[in-house]
Amino acid sequence: YNRSTRLLAATTLRNVLGTRNLSEILSDREAIGESMHKILEDATDPWGVHVDRVEVKDVRLPQQMQRSMAAEAEATRDARAKVINSEGEQKSAKALKEAADIISQSPAALQLRYLQSLHSISAEKNSTIIFPLPMELLGGFVETKLRKRNGVNTHGD
Repeated sequence: YNRSTRLLAATTLRNVLGTRNLSEILSDREAIGESMHKILEDATDPWGVHVDRVEVKDVRLPQQMQRSMAAEAEATRDARAKVINSEGEQKSAKALKEAADIISQSPAALQLRYLQSLHSISAEKNSTIIFPLPMELLGGFVETKLRKRNGVNTHGD
């Protein structure tokens, strides 16, 4: 009966573990042991064999499964990082649009932002060449944009 009990225990273990996912197996080892104990006790009782206890002490995963799980976890992390990155880009785009709307309403704000950009570029020690343009030159673009936004026809038609 010893060999039969061992074979029954192995079969029961496969059956019980096959109904659970990995996180349940790792966290509920005591419940799995109790479930197996009940099944084994019921099956071996007619043989006159008493199963004293069942313990799930160690869970070993094959190397291939470990690599597969690691690859899946990495893919999940990469996907999550892409979602976070795209959300950040979306928020940044909204903030830039709001800033552009505010700056376009005030020529002085545009001039100050222009000077601030020149200052930050010049503060870096790099080989950037800056060609300052008069704000009046850029003013034509801003006025055209404002006319289009307000629905004024720029061609006089």
